[in-house]
Amino acid sequence: MPVTAKKRSGHPLQTQQKVERRRIPAGHLAPLSEDKSPASLAKRRILIADKDHRARQQVQELLERQGLQVDVVTTAALALKRVQIRVYDAIFLGQEIPRIGRLELTERIVRRYPNASVVLLGDSHNNQFRRHAVKRGALYCLATPVSRDMLEIVVQSCLERTHLLRQVAELQRKTIQDDLTTTFNRRYLDAYLDEELDRVRRYRRTLSILFFDLDHLKDVNDRHGHLAGSLALRELAQLVKGKLRKSDRIFRYGGDEFVVTLPETGAEGAFCVAHRLRRLVRSHRFLRTLGRGVRLTASFGVATFPEDGAVQKDLIRAADQAMYRVKTRTRDGVASRSKIEADRLGSDAGRSRLARV
Repeated sequence: MPVTAKKRSGHPLQTQQKVERRRIPAGHLAPLSEDKSPASLAKRRILIADKDHRARQQVQELLERQGLQVDVVTTAALALKRVQIRVYDAIFLGQEIPRIGRLELTERIVRRYPNASVVLLGDSHNNQFRRHAVKRGALYCLATPVSRDMLEIVVQSCLERTHLLRQVAELQRKTIQDDLTTTFNRRYLDAYLDEELDRVRRYRRTLSILFFDLDHLKDVNDRHGHLAGSLALRELAQLVKGKLRKSDRIFRYGGDEFVVTLPETGAEGAFCVAHRLRRLVRSHRFLRTLGRGVRLTASFGVATFPEDGAVQKDLIRAADQAMYRVKTRTRDGVASRSKIEADRLGSDAGRSRLARV
């Protein structure tokens, strides 16, 4: 006997199959209109995991008729491997998943990838199973055999959800990333450094920051144009970013000024890092993509918690003032509140820490 499908909110769906849907938190973005052209759908990829050949083939054929790319696996291990190497717009799990079962597989997938849209096939009339499925992270429970209309509704919902989540992620990225250099921006520095200082106070750890900028960047702007100067800043950011640890972060503070945070690094280690990066900048040839090989140097200021400041404002001020000590004396050097150095080979500890520079 046909049963009218309903969402958990109680509103009927225009179909004759029953479906259970996980609630998605409401946001502030307007509904998105998905591009349903064949070219757009061909870029969307679906994963089906089911040992039952007949069941998965039926779903696969319906999906492919919609112009979607479909990958098929028969075991939980292969499904987990696929989701590690590719982002899927929807993941369909059939009733026959050997060894761990589809509820356990759903939980593992969602635990690793919280935004995954997992659809379970079969048992949609079993209320207890549906509750467990939603609790484990499934987005839908879809009755089998699957009808074309019902599948289109579910797939479209998954595609729209994926698109919305990507848009949200992009908006979040733009709020913390500098457009020119792709480093973190000043706004994020304020929030991140406050949190990091709270951590080092609580656990009595250490933290240092570097404050630096390019020397004579104005000469580059005057001689080659401001676009060339912007390109030099982008090159500098990527150059430094590629030589930092995963725990280190680089922020564009403003103009040609940057800040690098160095967790678990004292003053001596921070000096070694600064000198390594300084020599890296000095040896680099900027603007080669424009047919030039411009030589530039950078000046660095070092500040360490808590010796040079116990709060963010004091720490940044100390590093900034130290950098300007270099600017007004030698340039191409490193300074802290107490010392200034134009060149330095660095200790063995420092060489070990940035051996790959």
